[in-house]
Amino acid sequence: MPFRGALICGTLRPCTGRAGAETGVRARGASATAKETGLASSLETDVLVIGAGPAGCAAARTLARHGLRVVLVDRQRAPRDKICGDALIPDALEALATLGLQERVAAEANAIDALRLYAPNGRYVELAAQIACLPRRRLDQLMREAAEQAGATVIAPWRVVAPLEEDGAVTGAAFNSPDQAATLTVRARNTILATGAAADVLMTFAMCVRRQASAMAARVYVRAPAAFVRGHPYLAISYGRDICPGYGWIFPLPDNTFNVGVGYFNDIGLRPPTTNLRHLLARFVEAFAPARALMAVAQPLTDVRGAPLRTALTGARLGRPGLLVVGEAAGLTYSFSGEGIGKSIASGIIAGDAIAHAARATNGSVDPAAAYAARIKTEFAERFSSYSIAEKWLAHPAMLQFLVRRASAGRYVRQRLQDMLTEAADPRELFSLTGLLKASVL
Repeated sequence: MPFRGALICGTLRPCTGRAGAETGVRARGASATAKETGLASSLETDVLVIGAGPAGCAAARTLARHGLRVVLVDRQRAPRDKICGDALIPDALEALATLGLQERVAAEANAIDALRLYAPNGRYVELAAQIACLPRRRLDQLMREAAEQAGATVIAPWRVVAPLEEDGAVTGAAFNSPDQAATLTVRARNTILATGAAADVLMTFAMCVRRQASAMAARVYVRAPAAFVRGHPYLAISYGRDICPGYGWIFPLPDNTFNVGVGYFNDIGLRPPTTNLRHLLARFVEAFAPARALMAVAQPLTDVRGAPLRTALTGARLGRPGLLVVGEAAGLTYSFSGEGIGKSIASGIIAGDAIAHAARATNGSVDPAAAYAARIKTEFAERFSSYSIAEKWLAHPAMLQFLVRRASAGRYVRQRLQDMLTEAADPRELFSLTGLLKASVL
């Protein structure tokens, strides 16, 4: 049987929740320290979730709604910042709907219905899109609040330092406070790693297959005059000559703000003119006319910040006894598009469902880590492989220019590109001999 409580402030609080009910222990404060709350140095719970991004919060909310006791630990106080494109495409919105959060997010997001894809020669094609743009800082905060409302106990800031293990299975983790003056031990039947692209935690838990990031990205937030914003109601992605095979973007956010960023992938055998992200962003802003026009009138709101990405469902193991790896930690970000929020949220839901199902099974007959890994591979592995193929094709300027030209002239390529960007079709339909022949004539 799972543990029936989380030990908070030295008191074992019984579980009063039930599956689907938003009840249970509330955190004393997601941004409070142990000293401020009197948090006990040792906790016991059903499930420990490490990392309060979309994947971790999705898992925590799912588990709490199943009636399980959940402790969610993050190394940062809320709200936390995250380097991301801030675009929620249909799969992310669908996953949020599963959590009961789509309307909550949509109420604050900027709804976009067009995406302009720019080729290296500056030509573009405008594609229909259904995208909600919201800064990750706000999305993460909304999802953390939703996890708490469902009954999860959220504790921050604590940095994980080591797994707890018994008979080859993970049984929780040990944490340090930011100043390393205090320690916290959380014991759990199952632990979920939702720690993002950095390899250090994966290595600590013996889950890292590859240390090098699949990609690197950087962005800056700016605010523009309202008159400028009204003339740019679309999301822009550019594969300009000055940064190719890198790519740049401009995402229109709420409150007249924009996310301006660049990225490049490490797995295609080619490199952009510079791998210094600040320099690459400067080249993008100087060479890409829409970015140059925006920055000429905009007020910077943040400094340039960069971060690694893990893509293509590679670089980490998905699980071992007592441990599941979700979100970007598991490489659940697509190659080519760099989009991973929807996959991350979905993986958290799948992990939560797998653990809840195992908790209801008798005699430990279900291994949640194995069940989770099998479902992730079934639902995502082939699609990730196909997007890796698209990534390699689109690293070549001539191919991008061909596709933009044909998308402007006919419906076949336009529809295939729209489906790829919204993940409604397999990229191999276009990036195959048959597909490219059709692209030439249709």
